[in-house]
Amino acid sequence: MEYRTRADGLLEPPKMAARAAAIAFLRIWIGIMWLFEVTVGHNWKIGGLASLPHPGWLGERAGDSVVEAAETAIADGTWAWAAWLLETVIIPNAALFGYVTIGLQVALGLALIVGVAVRPLAALAIIADLSIFMLGNSRIPPFFTAAHIFVLVSGAGAYYGLDGLLLNKTRDARKGAARALHWVLELPLLKPAYLPHATAVAAFGALFFFLSMPGRETTRMAYVGMDLAALLALVALGLYLARRVPDRLTILASGLRIFVGYKLLHEIWARTVPGVNALPGFADAEAQSEVFQTVVDNHWALFSSLIDTIVLSNMGFWVVVFGAAQLVIGVMLLVGYRTRVASLAGLAFLGLMIVLGLTRYAPVVFGLLIPVLALDGGRFWSLDSVRKPDAEPRYGLPIPSKAIYPLIILAAINAVAAAITAFSLGIEPGDYVGSMPSMVTAFVAIFSGLLAFVGWLQLHPTLDHSGEVVVDRDDRPRPART
Repeated sequence: MEYRTRADGLLEPPKMAARAAAIAFLRIWIGIMWLFEVTVGHNWKIGGLASLPHPGWLGERAGDSVVEAAETAIADGTWAWAAWLLETVIIPNAALFGYVTIGLQVALGLALIVGVAVRPLAALAIIADLSIFMLGNSRIPPFFTAAHIFVLVSGAGAYYGLDGLLLNKTRDARKGAARALHWVLELPLLKPAYLPHATAVAAFGALFFFLSMPGRETTRMAYVGMDLAALLALVALGLYLARRVPDRLTILASGLRIFVGYKLLHEIWARTVPGVNALPGFADAEAQSEVFQTVVDNHWALFSSLIDTIVLSNMGFWVVVFGAAQLVIGVMLLVGYRTRVASLAGLAFLGLMIVLGLTRYAPVVFGLLIPVLALDGGRFWSLDSVRKPDAEPRYGLPIPSKAIYPLIILAAINAVAAAITAFSLGIEPGDYVGSMPSMVTAFVAIFSGLLAFVGWLQLHPTLDHSGEVVVDRDDRPRPART
């Protein structure tokens, strides 16, 4: 295989291999995030290196956290049908549902990382996501839902995952266990005959949550309705296009682009209070000074000194810079104007926020922006498609070949630093302030390692693990059978 290199040293890999690498990235990333969330994340359950299991999820008081969350949701005015389910089904069986939740989250994390049973588990995850929404959680869950929709529709387990190997082995089976396994892994939910009905259901759901939003008794439930309406509207549009456009991956990437742009603007106009679990937005200098003073008090000494000297002493300036960057990037992504530039700028901005210690919201947005960039998310519903309707799509991440080994080294250094910090100082689950050094180094390790992995995959497009590319004996890639 001959690889072309541009004048700036960036690789130009075959299109299919570049797309497969981006899909594998999102699948593995959301799997890692699930394991992170269930161990030391905000909604932790089984605990991490320096903590026991959460007493409200495991042990004698198992189910207490489920009951507390359900009762709070009912008091906050969740939807009547959701309240009925919580009161009659969930609360009486709280411990059971707690254990099922933990099992599903751990299974999702492990299965997504290795790429096995991705489609059926993603379908289960989307159903579980609805229950999380009904509890009034709408800050991070929408990003997980978007990722689950992506891996479900793309069949992400077929890309450098075990599903790809199993599907190839069972492809020609006509009956028996092998045929049943192939059907389960493939999960053909998006057959053309089903699309009109699915489109209608998604559109009705979007309209229902949009119209019922003003009737919510609390702001957090209104946010749930807002996010569900946006997600379902995008799903309806995607399903409508799926019957007319053969390239579903580009539809998915375009939907992700719009959703990320919407959520960036949501942090400016709806959730206006900054915090280490949020983004700066256009909050005033006093509020942001409190946030970054918290960062200074808890970050690595080197970063604390730099933030104290550069950011805190010029907070009025940085309020404008942070807010303007978030606003411009959000608008550009939402309308699809110069999408590639907006995606790169967004990754740079969010990467900076992660390094500065804002490790709750920024990492999940960062993860969804990667496939937007790598899959050319500006080809539908965008100004880019109007400006240049005949432009050639640009796939893959602009990772120079010489950057792969430095990324691996960076990942290794930060992984070791995170482990040493966690063992020596402890890492408190759900604590994004006191455990800031560990959180920051962990996310830098995760992303630099995954980007190195993607760059390596783009260098090896003839690997037969991909659902899109297999190799003939003469080493020439050819499309996989459908």
